[in-house]
Amino acid sequence: MFGTTVVTSLLGVAFWWLAAHDFSKHSVGVAAAAVGAMTLLGFMSTFGLGTLLMGELPRLESGHRSMINAALAISAPAGMLVGILFAVIAPEVSSNFEPIAESWITVLAFSVGVGLTALGLVLDQALIGLLRGSLQLRRNAVFSGVKLIALMPIAALVSDAGPAWIYSAWTAGIAASLFVMTRFYRHRGDDPLRPNFVPLKEMRLSAASHHAFNVALQIPALAMPVLVVGLVSAEANASFYIAWMIAGMVAMVPISLATVLYPIGSRDRTRMTQGLKLTLAIAFSLGILANLILLPGAVPILEVFGSSYADQGAATLHILLLGVFPLTFKTLYVSVHRVQRKLGSALPIVWGGTILELVGAVLGSKLGNGLSGIAWGWLAAVYIEGIVMARDVLKAVRAPAGPETAEALETKQIVEAESPGWIKT
Repeated sequence: MFGTTVVTSLLGVAFWWLAAHDFSKHSVGVAAAAVGAMTLLGFMSTFGLGTLLMGELPRLESGHRSMINAALAISAPAGMLVGILFAVIAPEVSSNFEPIAESWITVLAFSVGVGLTALGLVLDQALIGLLRGSLQLRRNAVFSGVKLIALMPIAALVSDAGPAWIYSAWTAGIAASLFVMTRFYRHRGDDPLRPNFVPLKEMRLSAASHHAFNVALQIPALAMPVLVVGLVSAEANASFYIAWMIAGMVAMVPISLATVLYPIGSRDRTRMTQGLKLTLAIAFSLGILANLILLPGAVPILEVFGSSYADQGAATLHILLLGVFPLTFKTLYVSVHRVQRKLGSALPIVWGGTILELVGAVLGSKLGNGLSGIAWGWLAAVYIEGIVMARDVLKAVRAPAGPETAEALETKQIVEAESPGWIKT
């Protein structure tokens, strides 16, 4: 997951750098909001099935692919339908989204992108549950590389290309990345491919709980660029999105570590304590280092995209980077409650935090100065969340560690045997 974060982030920076230099700032701002909406709607269309698979597949001896295919058969069509509805409704709410509904082709590109995003998210979480992170890394590397390659001829040959061209390249990258999965399905042994909906139906309440968590967690991350378009402008969102993306690269490290704690903790809860301590140490060390580096480095980094991006986004980036510390407690709080199967008690707190972040951003835009006001409002909200959620995380850290179960020891031996030498080191 860390490798995936590095690859997708670096190629993602290259993608948006190319867009910033060859497309108008308005097109980049609308496309960034469209990609954020595409990803958010994709998450909503997974119905929690990806997270459910991540925790349940490690418990199964067989039937992995049939269960995965059933989840994909539900999520992808639902994503396309939701994408069409958004493309029709969004322009009525804000005129900045009119390019999405410009023609049936732009609507189709957006809706297919939402469906493929949902499909890819379910696959990635299922692969993490199966401890097949290398396959997930390859899929995302292909996705990031193809979308960048697809954008190059558009930037060179299409004059006055609109935002639909940018998010269409994004959609093409997701589609191409699915070919990486052919080997996974070809070498399946006795594992059937026919979708098995029975276990998903039996665990639908658990999936619904996970889905409520997932939507709450992803709404602030993915809706903020959409919010900026409505509160400020598409041009301002172009700068905000780049700053948001860079800050997100730092935050993805604790998020990745916390995500992997769930399938590991599902096998043996006693290994959670060590994982929590490691995640806190890495996240806080990286957060301090990133803030120190980007304090003087924000302007030159953003100037790579253009001087106007640095003028509007540098102060915003400094503010957003301070959020990595409370976000670490937030992601670990969710993982602890997933492993402990106590989603019901945590759900109101997570949703309360989500609403607080959005309200904070809106109030910040009214009381503050444009993008900086939005960033300060959001930051105040996540620190309130972090203070509230830190209690359960620290309690789990102080919990006494028991002996490893036989199943946990077996899993550990398998992982060590299949890991490259440098990972063992």
